[in-house]
Amino acid sequence: MQTAGMAWVDRVGAVLPEELIQYFVSDTSDSDWQVVGDKWFLYLVAVGLLCTLGMLGVKFLRKQSAPNPQARNWSLGETLGFICLGFLPLIALCFIGWRFIVSNASIIGGYGLVVGIVFGILLYAFLMLLAHALSPWRRDLYPRRR
Repeated sequence: MQTAGMAWVDRVGAVLPEELIQYFVSDTSDSDWQVVGDKWFLYLVAVGLLCTLGMLGVKFLRKQSAPNPQARNWSLGETLGFICLGFLPLIALCFIGWRFIVSNASIIGGYGLVVGIVFGILLYAFLMLLAHALSPWRRDLYPRRR
């Protein structure tokens, strides 16, 4: 029995090119490798977005709870360290998804897991840098020159 969410994944998965998805799986000899690869890719995109939104939420709360306006200014090192701290939940969620959520982890394999983690980290880092560039927090990452 297929749920509405799974039907959506199948429709979106049909749009994803086979050449892209094959990089995220190890075993392309199985007949279901494209379906599993589509689900894995979409899971990685969702994890990257969720980690980005979660870390931006944590940063917002930490800045709002700062005791004074000066403490709300973060140095470049603090900001980069905070962004790198977001890699930990991303890697954990990728491993959990590979092992327990996405069916047929044997099709994805270790290669697909590593490629997925690297893709997730790159997507997360891009989204965090973009969010900082487009928000009032841009001075945390791109300090003014004096």
